[in-house]
Amino acid sequence: MIRINLLSVREAQAEAGRRTEGRLIVLGGVFVLALLGLIDMWSRMRMVPVRAEHAQLQAELKVLESKSAELTALEKNRNELDEKLKTIELLQQRKVGPAQVLANLSDAAPDQVWLLEFTEDNGAATITGFAFDNQTIASFMRKLSESPYFYDVDLNAVETTPAEQPGVQLKKFAVKARLSYSGKPLPPAAPNLKYPEPPKGGAPAPKRKGSRV
Repeated sequence: MIRINLLSVREAQAEAGRRTEGRLIVLGGVFVLALLGLIDMWSRMRMVPVRAEHAQLQAELKVLESKSAELTALEKNRNELDEKLKTIELLQQRKVGPAQVLANLSDAAPDQVWLLEFTEDNGAATITGFAFDNQTIASFMRKLSESPYFYDVDLNAVETTPAEQPGVQLKKFAVKARLSYSGKPLPPAAPNLKYPEPPKGGAPAPKRKGSRV
């Protein structure tokens, strides 16, 4: 009867299996490490153009920030220049405007109108005078409205007063208007705009026609 000891054979097979398993584990680890290395290298390669683009954008951003600072400085200088030009224009208007306003006021008054007083406060004017009748006053107001220096011409008051000549009755009137010393159209009037009050009473008109104040 022959007996075979199979224990050593099984142990050898188990040992061989363990070695094979160990090799597979090692190979698997190496494969994983290699795969991770390839992924890392691929990611780095992908990041190269992104970083280059980022650096380029940063450089362009610095250039734009520099230009923006220059633009801000230019805008500030332009605003300062505009303010200076407005101031110069306003001074010129104040220098020339009143003379033009008075000239237009004189041209608008018919021969039958005698102007007594012209008062102005912040662009609001009141004009008082004498006329023979309401039609003459209306004609004066119409001509005054045609002037580029007078806007919103309106009749403030009319009263009848005796003249120095017996039997002659004159119309004393007060007209209010807004002034444009530049001759340019004005914006709508402010609701709180105040006109100078016309003088109370006053001397009668002179005898000679066409005299104006």
